[in-house]
Amino acid sequence: MPAVGDVVERGAPARIGRLRRWTRTLRVAWWLGWQVESNWTDPLRFFTYAVARPLGGALILYFMYRVVAGVGRGAAVGFFVIGAAFWPLVVGGMFGMVLGVIGDREHWRTLRYIYTAPISWRAYLIGRALAQQTSSLAAVPITLVFGIFVLQIPISPGTVRPALLTAALALGIVSAIAMGTLVVSAALSISGEAWRMPEAIGAALYLLCGVIFPVQVLPGALRTASEAFPFTWWLEAVRRALLGPGGVRSFPAIGDGAVLARLALLAAAWSVAAILVFGFAERRARRLGILDRESAF
Repeated sequence: MPAVGDVVERGAPARIGRLRRWTRTLRVAWWLGWQVESNWTDPLRFFTYAVARPLGGALILYFMYRVVAGVGRGAAVGFFVIGAAFWPLVVGGMFGMVLGVIGDREHWRTLRYIYTAPISWRAYLIGRALAQQTSSLAAVPITLVFGIFVLQIPISPGTVRPALLTAALALGIVSAIAMGTLVVSAALSISGEAWRMPEAIGAALYLLCGVIFPVQVLPGALRTASEAFPFTWWLEAVRRALLGPGGVRSFPAIGDGAVLARLALLAAAWSVAAILVFGFAERRARRLGILDRESAF
């Protein structure tokens, strides 16, 4: 009978090997997602498109806000400019996941080959989502620079806290991946209409999670629901990291540490829920034989 130490010694390299395969799948899936996202044109034109779309959206919101509220400068404008700049990361995480399933199943018709390949399918889907988020991330600094110099939002080296911003961004990306996993779990059982799910859910969360206005203006029930989503706390942490104490806040009575702690707790809770729900949806799709069923959509 082998000793316990021998089992551990053989098991550790196996775990390391699985981790390497997982990270390799993640890296290759990211590269594939990036190619799918950007190979329709030359790099300069793609960069222009990736920047112009979110920047145009932020300008539309700015002029709407200026007409309705009569405010064109200051911390209030910084509130929704930051929200508009960072929100595409959430939608990109959801859309990348769904594209990894619906696109491969309906358009490329490669889902059955990818699924049966000796790779982690979850790592593949996460890589596709990260590629979509990378595309969205390119516009964030451009939008912020435009906001600082043109809209005069109060961001300066004295207000930026890099440690808080880095932690918030990392937890925000994890939360977006978790939400994307939940969305793709539903997409496994839906035909062509699954294409619309990321944008539909993103639009609902856009209003619920305080992207363009503080959640305190929401009715009581919606405000309570908003606090259950990690993106509400993520945007609050990002705004505090960029605007400093003078910025408009959704939760002025809660300290920075408590905001980050709630974000971390919700990101962990939603990630666990996403793993469980995805596992159930995957097993159900396999049992019913609908995992690679095409709808000719």
